[in-house]
Amino acid sequence: MRFFFRGATVVSVAGVSLFLAACGSSTVSSPSGSSAVATTVDSMSMGATPSMTDHSTMTDSMGATTMPMSGMDMHDQAPASGMKLSFPSTTFAAGTQTPLAFKILNTDGTPVVKYEVEQTKELHLILVRSDLTNYQHLHPTRASDGTWSVPVTFAVGGTYRVVADFVPTVGSTTYGRTTVTADVTVSGTGADTPLPATSTTATVDGYQVTMTGTVAAMTDSTVSFAVTATGGAPAALDQYLGAYGHLVAFAKSDLAYTHIHPASAEQASGMIHFVGHVAASGPHRLFLQFAAGGKVHTAEFTVNVA
Repeated sequence: MRFFFRGATVVSVAGVSLFLAACGSSTVSSPSGSSAVATTVDSMSMGATPSMTDHSTMTDSMGATTMPMSGMDMHDQAPASGMKLSFPSTTFAAGTQTPLAFKILNTDGTPVVKYEVEQTKELHLILVRSDLTNYQHLHPTRASDGTWSVPVTFAVGGTYRVVADFVPTVGSTTYGRTTVTADVTVSGTGADTPLPATSTTATVDGYQVTMTGTVAAMTDSTVSFAVTATGGAPAALDQYLGAYGHLVAFAKSDLAYTHIHPASAEQASGMIHFVGHVAASGPHRLFLQFAAGGKVHTAEFTVNVA
């Protein structure tokens, strides 16, 4: 069974209770910028049952909320609409670890304080610079008043897309997977990096990852990744966040976000299979996260979606 979602509601920094205080000089890159290399090591969640179901979440360029297109379970409920990201007092500076705090606000301005566990976490926080570099997948902790917080280091200055991916419960209603996004500005120097050429192979932390299949727009397709260790031997995969891999795509044109969970995996042979699609054609940057050798690794690919 597969689940597909499409984002629609626009959330921008202006007008969504975002209060940003930039310090120093700032270089802001445009969403039409491009990307290069990034490797993120995240804290691992080992021992959970791997997911054999594909979940796809898509947003538009500044989207919130999603609409299910197939499948039936709790996460197929309609997503929450009109929710906002609120950063009550935030100053970001490049090169310095900064506590990133925020709330998810309901349409009436009250914070969401109850979340369902999705892929072993209540909320997944994705950060990426507007040129599709400096990708991070983080898991903040939540206080009783609904405030989420996590230490973040932005490597360089510029504009960053912040994506919160979660399953909220408000009152007696549990909604489907909901995505809320906003852009934040980080002070400091930083030039846009051109998007790397399309490629079906990537090397990260001594592992080679080979991609087969085609990413399609609005039509399901299968994309598989083979992970090999030094010498070409298949890498034995570990579980990470309840699955053997996680795939995120961002469109170069408007940073539209897609998150797909694996349809299946062959742990001993280092194979991970995804079934899903992105919202529109054009160049995309794919971020595949997998666990092997006791660490989480991020392999990056540029694809041109037809």
